[in-house]
Amino acid sequence: MTRDGRDSSAADVTTSRHRKLRAPREDRGVLIDPAWGALPDAVARNVALRGDWAFEVAGEPITAFAAAARAEFVAEALAYTRGYRDVTEPAGHAPLLLAGHQPELFHPGVWAKNFALSGLAAATGATAVNLVIDGDTLKAASLRVPTGSPAEPRVESVPFDAAREEIPYEERRVADAGLFASFGERAKETLRPLVTEPLLESFWPEVVRQSRATGTIGAAIARARHKLEGAWGLHTLELPQSRMCDTVHFRRFAGHLLRNLPRFTAAHNEELHAYRRRENIRSANHPVPELAQEGDWLEAPFWLWTADEPRRRHVFARRVGGEVELTDRRTTTLRLPLADDRHDDFAAALSDAARRGIRLRSRALLTTMYARVVLGDLFLHGIGGGKYDELTDAIVGRFLGVVPPEFAVVTATRRLPIAAIGANPQGDAARHDEHVARHRLWELRHHPERFVEVAALRDEASRAAAAAAVAEKERWMATEPTQETARIRCHAIRSANEALQPFLAVERARWSNIQSAGRDHARVDELLGSREFSAFLFPENDLRGFLLAIAGREG
Repeated sequence: MTRDGRDSSAADVTTSRHRKLRAPREDRGVLIDPAWGALPDAVARNVALRGDWAFEVAGEPITAFAAAARAEFVAEALAYTRGYRDVTEPAGHAPLLLAGHQPELFHPGVWAKNFALSGLAAATGATAVNLVIDGDTLKAASLRVPTGSPAEPRVESVPFDAAREEIPYEERRVADAGLFASFGERAKETLRPLVTEPLLESFWPEVVRQSRATGTIGAAIARARHKLEGAWGLHTLELPQSRMCDTVHFRRFAGHLLRNLPRFTAAHNEELHAYRRRENIRSANHPVPELAQEGDWLEAPFWLWTADEPRRRHVFARRVGGEVELTDRRTTTLRLPLADDRHDDFAAALSDAARRGIRLRSRALLTTMYARVVLGDLFLHGIGGGKYDELTDAIVGRFLGVVPPEFAVVTATRRLPIAAIGANPQGDAARHDEHVARHRLWELRHHPERFVEVAALRDEASRAAAAAAVAEKERWMATEPTQETARIRCHAIRSANEALQPFLAVERARWSNIQSAGRDHARVDELLGSREFSAFLFPENDLRGFLLAIAGREG
């Protein structure tokens, strides 16, 4: 084992299994992978796996580094959470379970992770911490809210704050206090034709109170949601990603990675290309872009911005003697000491930069890499995170030369309780008929001779024209095509089909109307039946029971 954290004897490291993950299609469906009953064993396997690791991070054996990093992390989470709700101190040396998401008004499938996290911690005697990913950006200060009627629904975007440039949640403050305060009432009124007494009605006033305490939108939403979880009986801690990145041990880990950046970049890009080939992905940005190299500058897996200029920028790094130089190639450049193995001076210099308003934050893959390799004994992802962390596993295997710890995937499907959805037998029949009508319209276009009743046509001229077109098509259909006649035969058949179309106008209109009615019903169900509507648009009693069942599920 090398001191830089690479297993020199590991030529091929087995990584995680490939999973075909799909959100449940049925209402109230829950996906947990591995199955709920297998998760305690996954925690135990990860604990045992860590005991077999022998590489070093920042000059320390990984076991010692991870133990100290975990203690610091849990202490930070406990102190942070106690700033807005009462929680008990976790037991020492307990397993640590983690999950994470952006501080959004997310849908029930995302929220399901928090309930599974608390339930699994209770079942295993573990400490549970949810990471608030405030390094991501608030893309739109509005919420999609369905309205209209069950027969003619539509979706409106209801703003909760004035539009601003896209900046990280960590920095995004409330711009229009009046608009923010009135959002709950406006969203409730928009939703009223379809759903009454949404959770948002009681939830949003707490968000407004938290916004006055924190100043930022993301922290206000996350704290209000976490307080509600506590009222519902969940026992978890929370910590923003920004606070994790400001811990001493994360900064030392960052120094370790930057010291070994050429090898990390190679592992990242090689495994990314292999992942894309395996998944047949052609996009240069999916699941993540490759890390670039420009001369002696290597792109590092961080974001960099300042409090005065809070737009995220990519980070490039290069070694300059015993220092590392970091730059966003725009306004900010840092020189940090990187000569010692432990990187204490690097962490201290980064702390000084933070006091001057400079933010260095992990990007998505690095966030979960640190959370899974250094901190936690099991990480609970949603489907998106589960897919990209297959790539993280491959990078961990290549960079550290070890089998990565397992992770779990949790999501659910809950649809707004609107009576019209899936409850109308006539609508079900119409949706079935839409499929039949689509096929019949195709037949009327391509096989019109099967439907034209020549004798039933009213006038002699029409009967003669239709009979001639049918005969012409039958003659050419009976003719075996050759290389010389194939094109002529094809054009002749098409011409005969076109000649018969005027005689089928009434029949085609009838089936077009059937198809249109089916499409309307399908559109209504697709819109009102979406699993993507915010959890806070649901009535509390409806959603609370569903989610608490996930926290206490036994199978």
